[in-house]
Amino acid sequence: REALQDAKRKHALRRAMHTYDINKNGRLDREEVVKLLTDLDDSTPSGQQPSEEEVDWVMSVADNSGDGDLDINELGTAITCWHTFTTKRGEMENLLAKFDTSGSGKLEADELKLYLTELNGGKPVSDEEVAWVMKVADKSGDGAMNKLELLCATAEWYSYVENNTAAKQCCVVC
Repeated sequence: REALQDAKRKHALRRAMHTYDINKNGRLDREEVVKLLTDLDDSTPSGQQPSEEEVDWVMSVADNSGDGDLDINELGTAITCWHTFTTKRGEMENLLAKFDTSGSGKLEADELKLYLTELNGGKPVSDEEVAWVMKVADKSGDGAMNKLELLCATAEWYSYVENNTAAKQCCVVC
């Protein structure tokens, strides 16, 4: 069953690459990625292109080779990230509005700490943990979380908490 799902995913990626790779070089350049993201976005009016910031974010997350294009392996990451963001866009905007007490449109470290504390069920979060989340999720490098980066920060935090909880439980059991 897993092999079938994997085969379907690979087929879908090949089909997407074939459809959006206009110059047929086996890679999607930025312009081709914009067209793909535009077509995949059901959360905005048909034909509305993603913002430059959104495209920059997708490229920074997916372009592992750093060459400015997406190959078929990177394409899967781009599609997954974009789909997750577009389905969570409203939620991220609401969270940003709630915790952005400075009104900057982004969460600075102190605001991110409050957000992570809420995610953590009210348990305090250390400054070191906030710095770590900022380091791994702040793709723009400006020292604050925009709504795109907040999605990454949330995923990273849940992964961190899950891994640390499992490690602590292992130590108790062992």
